Amino acid sequence: MKIIKKVQIFLALAFVVFIFNLNVSSSQLVGTVVSITGSVLNSVTREPVTAYLVVLDENGKRVNATRSNSAENGYYYITSLKPGQKYYITISQPNYFKEKFEIEIANTDKYTEISKDFLITPLKKGIDLPLTISPFELNKAKLRYGSEFLLSDIISTLKNNNEIKVDIICYPDNNIDKTENQTLTEERAKSIKTFLVENGINESRISIKSNSTTDPKNPPPTEKRAKGKRYIGSTYIRISDF
Repeated sequence: MKIIKKVQIFLALAFVVFIFNLNVSSSQLVGTVVSITGSVLNSVTREPVTAYLVVLDENGKRVNATRSNSAENGYYYITSLKPGQKYYITISQPNYFKEKFEIEIANTDKYTEISKDFLITPLKKGIDLPLTISPFELNKAKLRYGSEFLLSDIISTLKNNNEIKVDIICYPDNNIDKTENQTLTEERAKSIKTFLVENGINESRISIKSNSTTDPKNPPPTEKRAKGKRYIGSTYIRISDF
C-alpha cells in the first residue's frame, strides 16, 4: 500500500509540474513578439518603391501599418506580430496595383525577425510582365508541373484588382515553321487562360495573342548552350486595360 501511495503522489506531482510548465510556455508564447522586415520592389525593374503597408489579422482587424522607403532600398519594418498567427499584408501605392500577401507566423517563444521582400506591379497600360521561368516544356503547349506556383502571383494581382484586363502573349521556341509556331503559341496562351479562369478570373478579362516568330526582346542564343539548357519561348502578361 505504501508503494502504491508513493506512486500516486509521484504521479500527482509530475502532473502539477507539467501543468505549470505548460502555463509558463503559454504565457511566454503570448508575450513573444515577431517582426517582419525587407524591401518593397517594382516587380518589373526590381527598383525600390515607397508604398503603404497595412497588416490585418485573420478577422480583418487592422493590427499595424507602416511605409517602405525607396531612399533606403524600399526598406520596411513591421513588428508586434504574434507567433502561431496568420496575417494579411496589403500594399498600396497610387502608381501600382494593390497587392495582398498572406503571412503565417510559426510558433516560437523567442523574439524572431523574418526577412521578406514584396514585389508590386506598376499600374501602366501596355506594360509586359514576363514570366521569368517558362510554364512550358520545349515544343509543348500543356502547362508543366509546378506552373500553379509560377502563376500564383498573377492570379493574386488579378483578384486584388478586378478592373484589370490582360493579354497573354506567347512566343515559340524556334523560327523553323511559322505555321506550327502560330498554332503552338495559341495553344500555350489558351492553356494559361484556362488555368486563370479555373482559378476564379473572369474570362472576359483575358485575351490571347500568338506569334509565329521568336521573341525579339529575348531571341534564341547564337552561342551553344550548356548541356541540358534549352531555349523556350518567352511568355508575357500584358496589362491591356484598367
